[in-house]
Amino acid sequence: MMRSLQVRQGKPIGASERAIVNELYHILAVDDDPAQAELVTELLRLSGSFAVEWADSLQGLWERLPFRSYDAILLDYRLPDGTGLEALEGLRRRGYDTPVVMVTGQGDERLAVQALQLGAKDYLVKGSSELHKLPSLIQKTIREHHLERSVQRSVEQIRYQALLLNNVRDAVVVWSREGRITYWNPAADLLLGLNGKEFLGKPVEDVYLGLFSPQVSVPPADGTASMEIERQYRRPDGNVLWVSSRVSTLRDFGAGNRLIGYLDVFRDITERKRAEQALVLSRERYALATAAGRVGVWDWNLETGEYYIDPNLKALLGYTDGEIPNQFEAWVSHIQLEDQKAFIQEAEDNLRGLSSEFAIEHRMLHRDGTTRWIAAKGKAIRSIAGKTVRLVGTASDITQRKLMEAQIQAAHAHLTQSARLAAIGELASGVAHHINNPLTTIIAESQLLLQELPPDQHAREMAEAIVAAGWRVQRAVAQLVEFSRPATNTIAELSINETIQTALDLVGGQFQADATQLEVNLQPSLPSMRGNARQLVDLWVNLLMLARDATNDGESHRVQVRSEQARRGFIQVEIWDDGKPIPANELETMFEPNFLRPPGGRGTGVELNICQEIVRQHGGEICAQSIAGHGTVIRVSFPREGLK
Repeated sequence: MMRSLQVRQGKPIGASERAIVNELYHILAVDDDPAQAELVTELLRLSGSFAVEWADSLQGLWERLPFRSYDAILLDYRLPDGTGLEALEGLRRRGYDTPVVMVTGQGDERLAVQALQLGAKDYLVKGSSELHKLPSLIQKTIREHHLERSVQRSVEQIRYQALLLNNVRDAVVVWSREGRITYWNPAADLLLGLNGKEFLGKPVEDVYLGLFSPQVSVPPADGTASMEIERQYRRPDGNVLWVSSRVSTLRDFGAGNRLIGYLDVFRDITERKRAEQALVLSRERYALATAAGRVGVWDWNLETGEYYIDPNLKALLGYTDGEIPNQFEAWVSHIQLEDQKAFIQEAEDNLRGLSSEFAIEHRMLHRDGTTRWIAAKGKAIRSIAGKTVRLVGTASDITQRKLMEAQIQAAHAHLTQSARLAAIGELASGVAHHINNPLTTIIAESQLLLQELPPDQHAREMAEAIVAAGWRVQRAVAQLVEFSRPATNTIAELSINETIQTALDLVGGQFQADATQLEVNLQPSLPSMRGNARQLVDLWVNLLMLARDATNDGESHRVQVRSEQARRGFIQVEIWDDGKPIPANELETMFEPNFLRPPGGRGTGVELNICQEIVRQHGGEICAQSIAGHGTVIRVSFPREGLK
């Protein structure tokens, strides 16, 4: 038997009370004593802002809970079909997180301890002088429960962010505003050859800043700008490294931009520095070669129109002296079409006195059909009257230098974009192992219950539903365990749609919890591709969680996942959301790590960089488009062959 008593207005309350009682609380009272229920209802009515529903048995409790979310439960110890302690165990077993206040006619302290141990938030004796405090006790219990949940979410977020920092490839060291080291990630241990645990809590000025040359400098407390500086570091084994370091201020943007510490993010650039030094050496050799006369010389006599081309210069393109006429037009014809206009414009500017020197790097076609980079330098010679009479200069083949610069740029880009993270897998493993044992018990007990229930028993359908749901959850647990295992370098034929579906199985429930509509449209019969399935699942999980960040504002939203075969030989996946857009000025750099200001407030600033690295390793491309009112789409394209 269940009764519902709605109490929305009571006697007038004072201003101070109104400030406390500022919302409607839904309370479920479980008590088989009508007089007690009426007493509780009257107490709450006089306090105002309570909606009370009444169940007179445990069965009534279980029937009521699935259909409404209650702010608190008032639970009597003695009920016709069980005890309040059994109800507490059942609530915990069934996964309900509603705060419970135990109300009983027995003032037994042991009973109170048992109730609190089983999850009750407080304990009140019927008929005691404290019963009038029930309304304020309920309010306090509800608010403490909300605070606990908020703290738990904050702790989980902090743990997740710490795991992210622990798994990025860049070394990270953080110290407090007072100058004490508070964080030192494993990448810093590996790069510096030190044990960061020994430095935690110590003064940064004494044990860290002076490790480098030049010494690490702390940015001013009133600014956020940072500059990337190259420093040298000598490891304990004697090896000298070059690192690129960026020191920034850490601020709590949710607390008035308050300074909370400093962050040094640095990476090993030793190989890049060696390449740069090799480039410097190459230029020095080039200068020596020029001094020895091993460069081509040209001379354009503007009065006679004669254009002299040194045979050494012609030889740079694989021709003999007689194969290229000494004419300006003949030489320009060997310049690549895209560079001819700039070459002529540079010459005209110098001849008219608009530039002090003629200097340009351009491409020319070699006799063997290849392209060579030529550096041309010259200067106009003027008569006493100021008339330009000649333009003379040199040219040299800088193709190797250009190739080396391209390699350096590629290496620098790779170092900037490289990052890997295993935090989600570690989190998944913990969740899976925590729920696996109780889940096995639920399935086994439900199967035993099925064996005892006759076929025509109404409760049999509920038992069958429990078994079916248990198996579904166990399959999800198995996927979580698989997801948590360390990634391998296994390359095999795989289905893009299967990797997307695995990611949806892992994180789809979070969209349902946020009331976000998740729309999935995967084109069937997509061709398979070669790749690392685990990395691709990581890719989709990261992109989906970023879309969840953008739509997690309490409003209703949509997220769409679509796969299709795009242009010939390519597979394309799009993830679209109608959440908070990414500002136009952040789109250009959104795939670069940014710990202080993630693009559009999505993630922590490294996820998109990780996604780009996974896509790059599979030979694919990733891009983004975000327009206010039209949503944000991240588009990923893979070639059919995937990884080689």
